[in-house]
Amino acid sequence: MDKEIFNKENIFYDQSSTTQDDAFKNIGKFVAEKGYSNSANAFYEGLKTREAESTTGFKDGIAIPHSNDDSVEKPGLFLIKFTNGIEWNALDNKPIKVAFVLSIPKNGSTEHLKLLSKIARKLMDDEFRQNILDSNDQDVLSEAINQI
Repeated sequence: MDKEIFNKENIFYDQSSTTQDDAFKNIGKFVAEKGYSNSANAFYEGLKTREAESTTGFKDGIAIPHSNDDSVEKPGLFLIKFTNGIEWNALDNKPIKVAFVLSIPKNGSTEHLKLLSKIARKLMDDEFRQNILDSNDQDVLSEAINQI
């Protein structure tokens, strides 16, 4: 995994979100703080807009929300671990415990589609999925994501 797109500093342990809207606000702040977006609010709005099109909640407590609004400065991948399961309208109706978040520049290439595909494929691996769901160790999580 390209270090410009993901590094272990892109892992966030969200202990306060209890709703999807809270989660999107906290994600927006985190992505902006890391320099991938120039506006936490615009990134938040981008996540909401994308989610309104169709759910990004898959199964087994994992979601892949993403935003490609004008605020995105560079492509990035973030891993968000939620202390509280978040109601997300997921395909299996289970609460979300982990989100893989993508920041996608508006004028970017199709690289994000390749990354999205790689993530989805890797999530079919039971061992990978369980490691991501069970671990709270930043090094273990980072190593797992770098296998994508």
